[in-house]
Amino acid sequence: MSQAQAKAEIGAHCALPSCNLNDFLPIRCKCDQLFCRDHVFPEAHSCPLLAEPQPKSAPSLKLQRCAAPSCNKPSLEAYIANAEDTADRSPALCPGCKQAYCAEHREPKSHSCSPLEPSEPVPQKNAAAKALLTKHFGTSSDSGPGSSSTRPSNPKKLAQQRQIAVMKMRHKAKPLDPKDSTGAVPMDQRLHVFVRQEGQDKTSERVFWLRKTIWTGRALDMLASQFKLVISDTQPLKLMFTNDGGETIALRTDQPLADQIPDGAALSLSR
Repeated sequence: MSQAQAKAEIGAHCALPSCNLNDFLPIRCKCDQLFCRDHVFPEAHSCPLLAEPQPKSAPSLKLQRCAAPSCNKPSLEAYIANAEDTADRSPALCPGCKQAYCAEHREPKSHSCSPLEPSEPVPQKNAAAKALLTKHFGTSSDSGPGSSSTRPSNPKKLAQQRQIAVMKMRHKAKPLDPKDSTGAVPMDQRLHVFVRQEGQDKTSERVFWLRKTIWTGRALDMLASQFKLVISDTQPLKLMFTNDGGETIALRTDQPLADQIPDGAALSLSR
């Protein structure tokens, strides 16, 4: 076989008679003929498929708009293929008026929601889970682990309750010593406490953090300053703590505070 014959067997000639170029990488059109790259487009070789009627495209569906009167944005339900199919998903509807809104107006207060009257009582969602959490860790309204109304008898549960309380305290606790800054003392060197005056309710309770090396007497002086209380021989002030056994004791001022109370303890100032 000659070299010319070998080259002729590679590729194919463009099917357009006026071209007939031997293309080494021909492209097949939908009409099942091979063309060079310049004539592969249907318009370039008068493709017979151009004369065939093209199927009509399905009419585009109009997206569901936000239910807010002055808004033209698509609702959060607009891109769901079948909005009535709620299997394995929670519909993006307002819980009050059951209408679909965009992200900007989805909150009830942003569209002046008028809740529908329920035809029958709606069961509380996750009631069993909430009851279990309340049983083991108390209600969220309780300030700390020192609350007698939620104090579990199991020491392990009490430790878990105190650990959760400490995690919450870290976000809102303020340094008791004005000289301490948030970044100056590492978290593992801090002692977090709830403090209130004896006889006052929990609304007056405040959250502080102190260095674990601080002595109780120094902490008592700073707490008295924070609560604007006077300490004198005629008006002594004591720092009280209720231990895990339910016994309320007066803390000794000649010892480090961290040696007498756990992290997250609830203290009271008493005369």
